[in-house]
This record gives sequence, structure tokens and C-alpha cells, in this order.
Amino acid sequence: MAEWERRLADLRLVPSTLVACTTLLVYDHLCTLDQEVAYVWSNPLGGGSILFVLNRYLPYVDTLMSLNMNILSVHNPESCLKQNTILTWFIVSGIIISEIILVLRTYALWGRRRLITVILCCSSTVTFIPAIVIAHYEIKSLKYIPTPYPDRPGCKLGYASPIILIAYILLVVSETTVAVLTGIQGYRSLRHSSSPWVKQMYKDGLLFYLYLLVISVANVLVPVFAPRPLANWLATPQRVLHSVLCNRVLLQIVRQRTGSMTARRPGAVPDQGHSGLTLTSFAESEEVDTNITIICPSDVNVDHVASSSSHSTRYIR
Repeated sequence: MAEWERRLADLRLVPSTLVACTTLLVYDHLCTLDQEVAYVWSNPLGGGSILFVLNRYLPYVDTLMSLNMNILSVHNPESCLKQNTILTWFIVSGIIISEIILVLRTYALWGRRRLITVILCCSSTVTFIPAIVIAHYEIKSLKYIPTPYPDRPGCKLGYASPIILIAYILLVVSETTVAVLTGIQGYRSLRHSSSPWVKQMYKDGLLFYLYLLVISVANVLVPVFAPRPLANWLATPQRVLHSVLCNRVLLQIVRQRTGSMTARRPGAVPDQGHSGLTLTSFAESEEVDTNITIICPSDVNVDHVASSSSHSTRYIR
């Protein structure tokens, strides 16, 4: 091992990164726990709620497994291989769940248009299926060797196939597709809307995609230029960032949707069928922000639509 590689190993860069990821995961959970209780657990069996729970809690499993492999316990090569096999499938599954959330959000932004549905389905298919196959071959190629410090916790990777780079490249392509579609729709929507909610939604969405894109690109470059001990250095950070950012996307959507429904009928309790996490279309939320007012049955008996060049008002029985 070269001297600079030995120094990197002495710095314990990988274990320190795992501790930072765990801290970020717990901190974000505590910051958004009140929103989770209010919006997710009110409708725990909804499709969006199930995605949220999987995306929220599965990272704890693989992050703690990574901590155990690198910090908490002493392992032999056979144990390292077995644990890393389980860990790899958790990470792959978790990133796919996060990507599904981003795809569904983009699908909703475009109002479920058929062309966008075809584009997103093709992009997801050429990303997810090869990623599963590649992960299988990556695991089969792993070879762990005894560490030079038998009493020190951690696993020493002797060899791993570079095939995993293909999966990361496909992930970059998928995230770029989603980011481009979001940017196009954001440009179109912001030309006709001054709503702070709409602006914030697109701003946050593009920033989230940028963060994920950066770490995906880094995961392509690190195995190429970094020493072998750091080949999988950013796998867990990518997993945690996907979870944290996608959870915030879902909470932002349901918070606005629930607030919009409350704004329609002041003092009313949002209907449980709509208070849970849903990812279908944002037209309903945008209506509230473009001066659409709904009058209760006691106030009006007929449907009436009035429009002007600056705003529109809708009366519904």
C-alpha cells in the first residue's frame, strides 16, 4: 500500500463519513417528525405513505449495518462478504425507492401526460433493471481479505469489479432526465404563476436533483481515481441523501395539499382521503394559489364561473 493510502486509512475517513451520515439521518428525522405524525400517520395505508415509510426507515438498517462492519465489530472475510451482500441489496432497493418518488413527483408535475409517462417509464426501466443485474455481479466479484490489524473493527476489501460504475452512470442519466423535465415544466409554470408555493416547489426540486446528481457523479469518479479502500466510500452518503431529500419532497407536497384543502373551507378538517401522501397531479394545489375560491353550499346554490385577465373565481355547489 502506498504511503498516502496508508495515511488515508489511518484517518479513518470511511468510518467518520458513516458517523456523519447517521447523524444527518437522525437530525433530519427529528426536524420533520411532527410533519410525519401529522401528514403520514393520518393515512398510513396510502401508497404515498408506504413509500415514505420505506424511504424513511430502511436507511437506518443499512446505515447501522455499515457502522457495524466498519466501526463496531471485528469480522473475518467470510462475515464481511455476507454482511456486505445484505447491505448492498438494501442500498440498491433504497435508492430505487427514492428514485420512484422523484419519478412520481415529475409525473405529477406534468399532469400525468402520456408522453412524459412513456419517457419516465423508459428511463426507469433502463436504470432499475440493469442496476439490479449489475449489483448481483458486483456482489459475486467481492473478495475480502484479513486486515493487518486483527483486533481492529472493520473489513478490508481485496477486490471488487468496476462494473458498479455502469449502475452509477445509469443513475446519473435517470436523474438528469428527471431534472430536465422538472426544469422545463418549472419554466412553463412560473411564466403563468406568481405563487410563492409554486416557486419554492420548483426551486427546492431542482436543488434536490442537483445535490443527488453531484453525489452520483462523485460515485462514478471516486472508484476510478481513489485507492481501493475508498472505492465504496460514498455509497452510504448517497443512500442517506436520497432518503432525506425525497422525504422532504413528499412532506412538502402533502403539507401544501393539506393546507390548500383547509384554505378552501376554513375551519374544516381535511378529508382523510386527501390528507395522506398522494402523487397524482398538482393542479388542485395550484388552483388555490391562483385565486380560486370555493363557496360552501349555504352561500350559493348554482355553479358559476367568472374570469378576468388577472384572476379567476369559481363557485361550486
